[in-house]
Amino acid sequence: MKKLQYIFIFTLILLLIDTNVSATSWVALEPEEVAARADVIVSGTYDFYSKPELSDFVFQGLDFYVNKVYKGDVSKKITAGIDGFDIGWAQEFQNQGGEFVLFLKKSEDFHFLIPVSGPNGMVQVQGGQVVDHNAERKAFFEDFLKIGQSITVSSVQSAHEQGNYPATFYFSSAGMLLIIAIFIMIYRSWRKRLLKKKD
Repeated sequence: MKKLQYIFIFTLILLLIDTNVSATSWVALEPEEVAARADVIVSGTYDFYSKPELSDFVFQGLDFYVNKVYKGDVSKKITAGIDGFDIGWAQEFQNQGGEFVLFLKKSEDFHFLIPVSGPNGMVQVQGGQVVDHNAERKAFFEDFLKIGQSITVSSVQSAHEQGNYPATFYFSSAGMLLIIAIFIMIYRSWRKRLLKKKD
């Protein structure tokens, strides 16, 4: 019985550990907030071989070739910020035929536009489809791409309203059920011990 309890506790610990690891930690924003904070929204590709414009923060500016402008007034080639720790996966994604829809904001700390809250403002698109493991973000940004320039933040219904729930909801539910099961097992074990002592 004790072995079973240890297995449940170990499983609970594994469920509670966040497996997403990155060198820079960014707070996840709701997609509606990302869109609302953006001063400029463009799609295109980074030129990872361009001379980077360095800064005192994690962002560095790279040339970005614009395919489409959704919001703002920019030229076909801009300098867009990217977290230095995101360059590896972003370059690999582009090498596989992907491009980015960037939700960029102006900042007094930089001479170039930067993505809203780092990777939150970098939407991966491949073959016209949004690539994202988060169902809510994917649904929002796919709707954004369909609506195009006429988008307003309120015009895109969130995935929660459509009935799509992110994986974190399911993991937290499973975790709660596991905690309840552990407490029931501990209570039963404790109750058996009390009954044995009385006999």
